[in-house]
Amino acid sequence: METEICEQLGDLHLDKEAILLRAEQIEQDIKARKYSVIPPLSDEEQNLLDAEIAKRAAPPPGVPDAADFPLHDIVKELGLDKPVDGTDPEFYEELKAKDANTVYKNMKDVPDSIAAKYLPDLARRFVEFERRVKRVERMLWALPREDRSLEEDRFEILTELLDKSCQGLEIWEEHCERKIPLGHRCVLEGELIHLITSKFDLIDKICGEFDKLKNKRSEVNDERDMLRYEIRHCDMIFTEIHEKFLKSYLEMDW
Repeated sequence: METEICEQLGDLHLDKEAILLRAEQIEQDIKARKYSVIPPLSDEEQNLLDAEIAKRAAPPPGVPDAADFPLHDIVKELGLDKPVDGTDPEFYEELKAKDANTVYKNMKDVPDSIAAKYLPDLARRFVEFERRVKRVERMLWALPREDRSLEEDRFEILTELLDKSCQGLEIWEEHCERKIPLGHRCVLEGELIHLITSKFDLIDKICGEFDKLKNKRSEVNDERDMLRYEIRHCDMIFTEIHEKFLKSYLEMDW
């Protein structure tokens, strides 16, 4: 097995000098407290994002638009993307592959000194939502649909679910500067991330199979009922999380 892996690695065309230079730069940035878990957009990425936003069509009357959130700017301003001194960057790389609910659900009573090193990972996940909203929104607008058709109805309720999911980002923004125990923050932000991810994933799944329900009114009605439930579910969980944030801020138990 080891020989096979070495052979596979040998086939890779790696720029060792570039890798070493990058590692050296990261080490220097860590010492200078400049290292960020959240990589900034490159000039090319920023230009593409600006172009997508500029050409975005306005939604028809009654259909909510996905809001633009300044989460990246807030994270940078508050320094939430800066690792705690002594934390290895590989720690954050490993967290990227883990489910937020699994990582954070049992951290309520974790001391601030330990919980603090997880805050950059949470911030990264919220910034990624901000970018994912744009992708989901573009996918929705690309759905084939005619005026007053079943597909138009499906598009509208999917857009409502996207808009409702984005309220979780507003909750994060409202509470991100409040002084509460960091273990509480990890649990509550982890719950927000888990909920928003599940709704975005559901929208992705339906859009990927959108043509399967074409002209099937009964199935479309069932889907609409299910999505209405998902919207109400968001409302219920967001209310609970918001109340828990406030209780933590007021030093009340939950």
